[in-house]
Amino acid sequence: MTVMLFYSHKKKELTALKKLGNEVVCKLSDEDWDLIDYEDREKLMSFLSKNPTIDISCVDVVADSGVEAAEKLRSNNKNTYIILLADATVSPVVYIKPTIMAGSLMLRPLTADAVKKVFTEAVKDYIHRFRESDEAADSFIIESREGKQFVPYDRIIFFESRNKKIYINTENEEYCFYDTLDNIEQNIGENFVRCHRSFIVSKARIKKIQLSQNTVLLDTGYQLPLSRSYKSVVKELR
Repeated sequence: MTVMLFYSHKKKELTALKKLGNEVVCKLSDEDWDLIDYEDREKLMSFLSKNPTIDISCVDVVADSGVEAAEKLRSNNKNTYIILLADATVSPVVYIKPTIMAGSLMLRPLTADAVKKVFTEAVKDYIHRFRESDEAADSFIIESREGKQFVPYDRIIFFESRNKKIYINTENEEYCFYDTLDNIEQNIGENFVRCHRSFIVSKARIKKIQLSQNTVLLDTGYQLPLSRSYKSVVKELR
């Protein structure tokens, strides 16, 4: 799911921003989008502490912790498109910095046309990067009737086959879709290895291979089963 985040300390403005964002998304994209909004600083920072994947964000740097939130977003999401919302009370020195690398800046007072223009640029940039550029190669693409979802490979811990569906496990989210592990295994690339008929795991997340226990210990604490059929392949990673 593609995620767009809004943060503003002004409730009416936040509602308007989300509404305009939804209009732009519906017009330009056929993907499944989740539009999230926060007015409360503590709730926003709590959400960001979980390192969620954010594709586009609109952050009020005048609000409490706005600059900190923008820096946190950039730190956890190197490809996110950040739109900053500011006014004349805050010096650009505060928010024009390499730790944020904003794609756009909106200065109050805002107009609907100006906001829609900036949001349109952001959504088009996202579509270009993930549909038409090589960055799509860095993500696993889930296609459904609702559209496409891009899950960055570096956030995937493992794939699991369960109840005739495939589940992608990441740090904070689980994605579900119809496919087979055999098909995924053929197309997933060299950064993943199959350890069981029900699991394909990211090599980078393997902490220890416990042959005597027939398990693979991950850096998250998960223990995945290691079956005899895949033991020889997994052993080569030691």
